[in-house]
Amino acid sequence: MVDAPESDAQLEDAVAAWRGWCRALEETGAAVLGQALTTDEIDYAEGLRYLGRAAHFVLFGRTENRDSGHPYFWPYLGPHVKIGGDNPQGLYLSAPINPTDTFVIRGTRGSARWFSAVVMRGPGARAAGEPPIGAELYLPDLAVEPDGTFELVVAPDPQPGNWLASDPWADYVLVRQFFPTPDDVDGMDVTIENVTIGHTVPEPLTLAEMVRAYNQAAAGYRASVPHLHSELVAKADALNSFKTDIGDPTSSGGVPGGNAVTGRWALELDEALIIRVTPPVPCAYWDVQVGNGWYETFDYRHHVSGLTCEGAHLADDGSVTLVLSSQDPGTVNWLAAAQHREGHIAIRWQLTSGRLPVPETTVVSVGEVQSLTGLPAASPADRAATRAQLRHSFDARFRRW
Repeated sequence: MVDAPESDAQLEDAVAAWRGWCRALEETGAAVLGQALTTDEIDYAEGLRYLGRAAHFVLFGRTENRDSGHPYFWPYLGPHVKIGGDNPQGLYLSAPINPTDTFVIRGTRGSARWFSAVVMRGPGARAAGEPPIGAELYLPDLAVEPDGTFELVVAPDPQPGNWLASDPWADYVLVRQFFPTPDDVDGMDVTIENVTIGHTVPEPLTLAEMVRAYNQAAAGYRASVPHLHSELVAKADALNSFKTDIGDPTSSGGVPGGNAVTGRWALELDEALIIRVTPPVPCAYWDVQVGNGWYETFDYRHHVSGLTCEGAHLADDGSVTLVLSSQDPGTVNWLAAAQHREGHIAIRWQLTSGRLPVPETTVVSVGEVQSLTGLPAASPADRAATRAQLRHSFDARFRRW
């Protein structure tokens, strides 16, 4: 039985951790809401929701599914947790790992148009001057058996076949699946096993590790939530353009294996942003996504908030013309602004070489779009069919998760 003095100290530690987390929520949230891109009701409403989603993301990321001895895959991002411009065509799964053990990921190929598995590093990597992402494996290099199954080993030492090297900062493995079109969604049936110590019984949870987790979550919330939003705030002098610093096209960051051009748009409800760009060659995969001022994609169960290289209509010369607006312009390649007046837009280019293209943009009235672009028409029946496909895609991706 724990004696009273020790019990009192443990209570104080638990209460201090909880209060520290609550202070981080209150102080950070109030400051971030004060920097909303507009004073529109919808942006304040979504800002409140965003703060709650971010709290879920940060806290659960530190307190749940952290036992790397007995890991499992769970949703990293999804319809209820949107961070940093998530892909509306994507399924993100993660599982904890560690630097020393051997992990085996087993799965089926599925219909993903783009796949990546990356070793994500813990906070110690930054302190050591290392990037946040370690080893990476992309779809072109994934060896798959004739029956569509595969195995991928995550371990510090080289392994035959599919292998991701863990390192001293290895914290979790992140699997991305981006699907080609809403009517072609067959997710991987994927599992992970720690073959070194997975047969053991998990140790009981300790107060020390939970206090540490809450302190890390509080620090992470204070740092990450303002940082992501500040990227859009900083683009106030470059509205409706892609004023983005473009570095090495194979750099890491939010788009392993590629890079993204991003922009901040500002449109009245009767205006449209026409975007023209020629995708780079080579380019293993590209997609475009739009979302609100909190760097969240719009509700992709009901709005076309993204298109992929297979879902978009391309011109004969290989270029693509996209249209962003709240009102339906009556053409293909429409990205819905969902009754917002400001937000973000991003285009991913994967496995490219050379300098990345920066899109050209023009603001016009919605009624001018069809004549100015020459894009094929899309009828109300076409829109209804698209919305049905979006619902199907949503259900197919997330029904297991």
